[in-house]
Amino acid sequence: MKYLTITVPCFNSEEYLKRCLDSLIAGGDDVEIIVVNDGSTDRTGEIAESYARWFPEIVTVVHKENGRHGSGVNTGLRLASGKYFKVVDSDD
Repeated sequence: MKYLTITVPCFNSEEYLKRCLDSLIAGGDDVEIIVVNDGSTDRTGEIAESYARWFPEIVTVVHKENGRHGSGVNTGLRLASGKYFKVVDSDD
């Protein structure tokens, strides 16, 4: 079981998603990061998938139709397995 699940709801976040994920993977194996690609039309999904390939024990990506921010948060919450849960917006 992971200590912390971080959900990152994303919509057209290619410009800043890498910086966000780089800061979060520093948590190592105690952290689970769920990136929810909420119907992006840019390279957000591609970038998220590359992190999932590089860090398969830490990063999971979910692609879904756009349902707005709350829908992305709820998707991450449903999939979370960590003891604690945190939402980090992709532009944070």
